[in-house]
Amino acid sequence: MATRYRPVYLLGLLLYLWPGLLLADAPVQPPPPSFPPSFFLVASPRLSHTWFSESVVLVTRIGERGPIGIMVNRPRELLLDQIFPGYPSAKGMRLFMGGPVNVNQVSYLFRGDGANTKSVKVSEHLFFATSKSLLGDLLGGAREFSGLRVVNGLAVWAPGQLENEIARGDWFVLPTDEVMIFDHPIEKMWLELLHRAVIAPRRTPEAMRIPAETQHGAVG
Repeated sequence: MATRYRPVYLLGLLLYLWPGLLLADAPVQPPPPSFPPSFFLVASPRLSHTWFSESVVLVTRIGERGPIGIMVNRPRELLLDQIFPGYPSAKGMRLFMGGPVNVNQVSYLFRGDGANTKSVKVSEHLFFATSKSLLGDLLGGAREFSGLRVVNGLAVWAPGQLENEIARGDWFVLPTDEVMIFDHPIEKMWLELLHRAVIAPRRTPEAMRIPAETQHGAVG
């Protein structure tokens, strides 16, 4: 019974929080220059009975306290125009579950031209942001975009945890593919990327490793 009312509760919570949050921009820290701006984590079949079953996670930045990412293939039943009824661009768009941590936090990916101080560039035309005013500009038509994925929640790992999970075969690592995010059928994304990962050498590219000297602190 509790599961049945969870989307309604989430909608009520977001409707309560968002009017004020649209006026406050949370700063987004760019990744250290030695790290790639982003990469895909593709869940292996080993995770089939876990929360990350058949998930694709975009790791958008490496923080001082460990990797941070968002799932990009887990749509929710909730539509964005239920949260933003005054924005025509939100009509028909679905909210996505980004991860099991900080589920009341909203972030998003958008595809467009040109970054600004409110977003982090993660590939040529792909940007990550948490700015509420920038999201308002996107949905309100003040800023053009050709793809938008809004999520609630994050995926986080303690320092060293993700490397250990990759080493034991929980995840495959692939380059970020913005076409896959926005132009590929969501329900086929995981299988397509898993196919790519199995054909490619099963290893983490050296450039994507997290240097031991930066692994400090802890993730709650």
